Amino acid sequence: MDQHNFLPGKITKCQICGSTNLIEVMKLGDQPLANSLIKKISDESKIQKYPINIIRCGECTLLQIDYIVDQNQVYHPDYPYLPGITPTVDKEQKELCDYLFENLKLSNDDLVVDIGSNDGSLLKYFKEKGLKTLGVEPTNIAKIANKNGIETIQSFFNKKITENIKKDKGKAKLITSTNVFAHMSTLGDVMDGITNLIDDDGYYAFENHYIMEIINKVQYDTFYHEHLRTYSLISLIKLFEMYDLSLFDAQIVSRYGGSIRCIVSKKKMNKTQRLLDLLEIENQELIENCEKTYSELKKKVEGSKNDLIKIVSKLKSEGKKIIAKSCPARAVVLLSYCGLNDQYLDYVAEQPTSLKLDYYIPGTNLKIINDDILTKEEPDYILLLAWHLSDPIINKWKKKGIKSKFIIPLPNVKIV
Repeated sequence: MDQHNFLPGKITKCQICGSTNLIEVMKLGDQPLANSLIKKISDESKIQKYPINIIRCGECTLLQIDYIVDQNQVYHPDYPYLPGITPTVDKEQKELCDYLFENLKLSNDDLVVDIGSNDGSLLKYFKEKGLKTLGVEPTNIAKIANKNGIETIQSFFNKKITENIKKDKGKAKLITSTNVFAHMSTLGDVMDGITNLIDDDGYYAFENHYIMEIINKVQYDTFYHEHLRTYSLISLIKLFEMYDLSLFDAQIVSRYGGSIRCIVSKKKMNKTQRLLDLLEIENQELIENCEKTYSELKKKVEGSKNDLIKIVSKLKSEGKKIIAKSCPARAVVLLSYCGLNDQYLDYVAEQPTSLKLDYYIPGTNLKIINDDILTKEEPDYILLLAWHLSDPIINKWKKKGIKSKFIIPLPNVKIV
C-alpha cells in the first residue's frame, strides 16, 4: 500500500495508521548516520547530520522519528554491520532458527527467505537443517554471504523481487527478519512483497526492538536514523490486519537489550495468551497512563545523560585513562547525545573481525581500533557502548586478566 511508503524528509503523519495526532516525546539533536563512518578526521566536513526527534501516535501508539533519510544513503554499499561476528548475536540467530523450526513444524521442502539477511548468519542455521534458503540484502555484505555459501540477492525487498523469487523457487513457507522490520521507509512495498511471497499456510516471523523494553530499560540509544519506527503490539496488529495477515503470537526476547518476537500467519489464528497479556500491559502504559509513561522516560533519559557525563568528567579530571569498547550503531547515538569525544575518551576498541576498524566516528575524533590493545594498555576505565551485552563482554576480558573497571551507561550508570 502506498500509504505506508514515505519519501525522505519530514514526517507529518503516523507511518502505520496515517493519523496526524502526533505528540513529541523527546529530542536527541542532530546526529550523523550511525553506520556512516569516516576514514580520516578531515572527512568530517563531508558528513551530514539529521534530526532525531521522537514522536508518538496518539491513535495507534507507534513511536517514530520525524525525519527520514534517503535509504540509499543509510544503507550505502559499504555498510559495515556484520551480526555473525558477535558470538552472542550468532547464538541468538541459532536459537531463533531452532525455535521456528520446531514450533512451525518446518520440513526440508520448505523455502525460508530472510529480509535484510546481511551476512546470512540466520539462514546458515536453516540451511544446516536441510531447508532451502534465500537472502535479500541491499548492501555489499550480500557478496560476503554468497561467498560463504548462502544464496543472497543484492536488493531491497519488494513485490517485484518476490515475483522473481516465486518464478525461480516458488512461495516461501517462512519469511524472516531480525532487527530489520523497523528500518524500511517503503514499508508498503515490503508488506506487499511479504503477502505476495508467503504461502497460504506460511508464516512471517520477525524480531525487533520493542517499545516497552525501550521504555523500561531507558534505551534511548536505539533511536537512530535506521530505526524509523519503534513498534507496540497495538500498532503491529493494526498494520498486519490492513494486509489480511494475522499476528497471533508474541514474546519478549533478550536480543539487542530487549526485543519482541512476533509470528504472523496468512491464515486467521487465535491470539496466544502471552500476546494478550502483553497487550494488556500496553493498554495500561501506552493508552491509559501514556502521559506519565513518556514524561518519566524523558526524565530518565536526561538523568542518565547527566550522570554519565558527570562520572566521565570526574574520572578524566583525576587523570584516569578512559576508552570505549564496542561500536554498535547505538554507540554513535550515545556518544553524540552525551557529547563524549576525544576530550574524554582515547579511542574505541572493537573486535578484530569488525568492518569498522580504522574508521573514525563522526563528530568525536575517536578512532576505532583492534581491541587486542586492551591487554597491552589496560586502561583504568572502559566505557561499554554495547552495554546490552555487558555480561559476556566483561567476562571475556576478565578471563584475559585485565584489571580495568567497566562503566555501564544504561539503563542506570554504574561502574563494575
